[in-house]
Amino acid sequence: MEACIKVTWAFLLLIAHQTSVAKGDLAPTWDYCNCRWEVWEAWSDCNSDCFGRRVRTRSVWLTEYAGCDEFTDCATNDEGSDWQDCNNVCHNGGVASGFSFPPCTCQAGYTSSCCTERVNCGDPASITDGTVTVSSTYYGGTATYTCSTHYNMTGGDSVRQCQNNFAWSGSQPSCVFANHCGSAPCQNGATCVNLLGDFRCDCLQGWSGQLCENDIQPPLMTGCSADVYKNATDNTVWYNWTAPSFTDPMGSHLDIVYNYPSPEFTFPWGDHTVQYVATKVSNGLVTECSFKIKVRPTPCQELNIPVNGARLCNGWQTEYGQLCMLTCQQNYTIDPAQSYYTWYVCGASGTWIAASPVPDCEVDVESDECLSIYS
Repeated sequence: MEACIKVTWAFLLLIAHQTSVAKGDLAPTWDYCNCRWEVWEAWSDCNSDCFGRRVRTRSVWLTEYAGCDEFTDCATNDEGSDWQDCNNVCHNGGVASGFSFPPCTCQAGYTSSCCTERVNCGDPASITDGTVTVSSTYYGGTATYTCSTHYNMTGGDSVRQCQNNFAWSGSQPSCVFANHCGSAPCQNGATCVNLLGDFRCDCLQGWSGQLCENDIQPPLMTGCSADVYKNATDNTVWYNWTAPSFTDPMGSHLDIVYNYPSPEFTFPWGDHTVQYVATKVSNGLVTECSFKIKVRPTPCQELNIPVNGARLCNGWQTEYGQLCMLTCQQNYTIDPAQSYYTWYVCGASGTWIAASPVPDCEVDVESDECLSIYS
C-alpha cells in the first residue's frame, strides 16, 4: 500500500545554517520517491535588532515506498531552509562599527548593542525637609531640588542632570533649618540673623553673649572736671566745683562714692585729689572721675638781675616761695646805702620783701677807694 507523506526537517535547520557549502542538490531518489516541494513558510523574525539573520523553511512530499521515508531521500539537508540578512541598521542615530562587537556605536542617550535602549539614571532619591522634581530619569532629564519653608539649601547641586554614564551629575544637596530667629532668641534689643543651621545675635552697645544676655555697659559719666590750679594770697583758698553726673542706659542702680561730702572745700597749699567712683551693682563695673586741685602761693613778678652782678635764689620748692640775695662782680659794689645782706622774700602775698627791684652794682670799687684818699 502506498502513502504520500510530508517530511519537515525543521530540526535540521541549525545544521543547514552551519553548513558552509552552497545550495544542495536533489537526492538521486527524488523521482523514485515521487518527491515534490511544499511552498516556503513565512520568514522567521530577525534574530537581532541590528545586523541579524532570519530563516524560512519548506517541507517535501514523498510517496512512502521501501526506503522512502526521510527528507534526505528527496534532497540534501540545506534544501529545506533559506537564510537572509535582516535589520542591517543601527537604531536611534547609532553608527555601524563594522565587524567588531557591539556592532553599533550609539549616540549619547542610547545604549545596548543596537542602540535600542535609552540611558536611564533611575530615581535620584528624595531629600529630608525638601522635595525633588524630576523631568525625566532618561539621559538629559533633570532633577530639581527645593527646600521646605524655613529651610535653606546647602552643599550639593540644586539641579542635577542625567548623564550618559547612567549617573546624575553633581551631588545631592541638603536642607538645613534657617529660621531660628522665628522664636526671637536674642535679648535686649539685639538683631537676630539667620544662618544655615544656626543664628547670630548682633548686640546693641553695652551687651554681649550668644543671646546678648550679658550687661557689659559701665556707668556713663559727664561733667568730670580737669585739674585745677589755684593761687592763694593766704595759707588756704576756698574752691567749689561741679560734681560729675553718672547714669546707666540700661537703668541699673548705681552706687556712687566720693571723698568730699560736698563739691566745695577750703584747701591749704598743696595737691589735693577729688575723686568720684560709680559702681554698677548689677555687673560690678566701675567708672571713676578723678581730678587734682593744686593750691600754690600767689607768685611774685620775676626779680630783676642787678647790672654787673648776680641774683642768688633757692632752687627748690619755688612754687611755695623764693628767697634771694644779690652779689656783685669783682671791682663792683652797690651803693653804700644798700646792704649785701638784705634778703628778698616772695611769700603768699605775691610781693617781694624787701621791696624790689634789686640795686645794680654800678659803683667802681677802685674809684671809691681813690675818693676816700683825697677826701
